[in-house]
Amino acid sequence: MKISADAAHPLPPSAIDAQIALLSRHAAGGSEADLLRAARALGTPALTGALPLDDMARALRRIAAVDLSLGRLFEGHVNARLLIETYAAPGLRAECLERMAAGALFGVWGADGAEPVTAEGNLLRGRKRYASGLGIVDLAVIAAKSAEGQRLFVVPADDPARHAPEEWEMSGMQASRSGGFDCNGLEGRPLGPPDIYTTEPHFVGGTWRIAAVTLGGIGGLLDAAAERLRSRGQAEAEAQLLRLAPVIGRAIAAWPAILTAARIASGPEGIAAPERAAARSAAARLLCEELGQDAIAAVERSIGLAMFERDDPIGHRARDLACYLRQAARDAFALRVARAVIGTPGGIGEWFDD
Repeated sequence: MKISADAAHPLPPSAIDAQIALLSRHAAGGSEADLLRAARALGTPALTGALPLDDMARALRRIAAVDLSLGRLFEGHVNARLLIETYAAPGLRAECLERMAAGALFGVWGADGAEPVTAEGNLLRGRKRYASGLGIVDLAVIAAKSAEGQRLFVVPADDPARHAPEEWEMSGMQASRSGGFDCNGLEGRPLGPPDIYTTEPHFVGGTWRIAAVTLGGIGGLLDAAAERLRSRGQAEAEAQLLRLAPVIGRAIAAWPAILTAARIASGPEGIAAPERAAARSAAARLLCEELGQDAIAAVERSIGLAMFERDDPIGHRARDLACYLRQAARDAFALRVARAVIGTPGGIGEWFDD
């Protein structure tokens, strides 16, 4: 899962296609057991090998189109691998990559609960909230406050006694298996020096991955709506086409923007100009957030009241997408993008040419 434009031995596209087809078959069953099997399959070698950057972005998008909760879990796994490859000491890095190669699924849990997670040495106290993958994720990268600053630790995440899935009371993303996680008394393995987690271009600069997952969720919603319209004999109805056309066009246009943000944030340009890379990734994420909101509204107008039935699959997709769109710090991201562009003496045209 190396996020690199020059992966030495990329897996053949057929292997990735086969894995995503497997995820689709599992998720199509619709049961909790089916989705659990699909989530477990995220750790298989077809998706944990050294992938070229574009293939990784496509995998994020395509998995989220199958099920947005699966996309959320896979994005956390990708993020964990990046942090481990970039910052871990050699022994920890080798051990974690070996676990990943064997199919272990990792997560990154940053949001604190009512008692923020702190570290004294390697001993943790406190709780995490919004921890995705409870009962699925094997190990997690945890952010903790310490006397030295914010630290990252790799911790075992598979003890059900530490899981509090009842704390996830959201209407969407139920299959993400999110909830609280008790860190009290847990000993972590330190990952990198203090305050490395928020260093660019790997923090906000990495939100191109969230944009890719969001676009996948949008694509899955639009595909489901199109299938419903075909089943109703409404695929050629001009009113329906006019409702969906603006969203479809913007979704197609968003994909190259995400790929550009990924290339810049993950390559030498991101190292040379990390704040610029972060602003571009944030712009892609904001673009997809607005597009997601508009896609939900367009599909609601198109499908009508039927998608509000409790078990309607299109309604389920819309609720998941609405929940996923509510990522943290939206206004701060918007200010960061505006300041970066307005502060460029050459104007916005310099951003067009990247």
